Parts: sequence; C-alpha cells; structure tokens
Amino acid sequence: MPPEAIVAAALAAFAVWWCFLIWAISWLTGWRTLAWHYPLGGPFHGREHRFQRLQMGWGNYGGCVTIGTNAAGLYFAVMLPFRPGHPPLFVPWDEIASAEFVRKWYGSWLELHFAAAPRVRVRLPERVGKLVAADANRSWAAAEPGVR
Repeated sequence: MPPEAIVAAALAAFAVWWCFLIWAISWLTGWRTLAWHYPLGGPFHGREHRFQRLQMGWGNYGGCVTIGTNAAGLYFAVMLPFRPGHPPLFVPWDEIASAEFVRKWYGSWLELHFAAAPRVRVRLPERVGKLVAADANRSWAAAEPGVR
C-alpha cells in the first residue's frame, strides 16, 4: 500500500473517530437534549461573547463556546471543530426556569435550568453570567414591567 493511501486512510479514520467522540459528548452532557427543544431557527443577531467556557452536565466546554443575548433570548454555539452533534441553540428568556448564582470551591457560576429540559444544568462563569443576567433583566423589564 502506498504511503499516500495510508496517510489518507489515517486522516479519514481520525475524522470519523473525532466526529463520533464529539457527537457522543453532546449526548452525554445534555447539549442534544437542549438542541431538540431549543434549535436556532436562523442567524443570531445580538450581543456575542466569544471563546467562553461553560459547564453542561458533567462536561466542561472550555473556551470554545459563543454565548449571545438579544431581546428574545439566549444563544449558545460551539466552534466549528467541536460542532458535530452540537448545533447552535437559542433559548427564549421565558423558557429559563431558574437562574441563580452559586458559589463552589472552584468558582462562582450562574446556574441555569430550562423549562423543557429540567434535568439539564448549564453553568456560566460569574463574569459572563452577570452580563447574561443583566441582558435578561433588561429584556424582561421591557416586555412586562415588574414580572420577574
């Protein structure tokens, strides 16, 4: 077998393995569950925070997530190499069942739970969590004063 064919086969095998691994992580962390309930319907327009980290379930997405907000809701997308099984998400503000700041020994987080997927927990680092919470509060206040 020529060396070029071996290299091509090895690259193809790695690509298949990588896609399977990333897809499996999406199922195990809960990303696929959120994607089922909250798919992004089109392009996202709003404030974006790139290269963020978040915890979802047992998984840690370190520095590969874009977190966005606009008047309608919250947006999550992972970088292209980690996209298999991780379609972009858009969660309307009224679908966030709870949002509270929690302090653990390893840091402070904004912990989110969702109405349609109550078993999935998303934790955002405190710094970006405060920005998200401020945008959510502005959106809720503009929609119905005094509701939240």
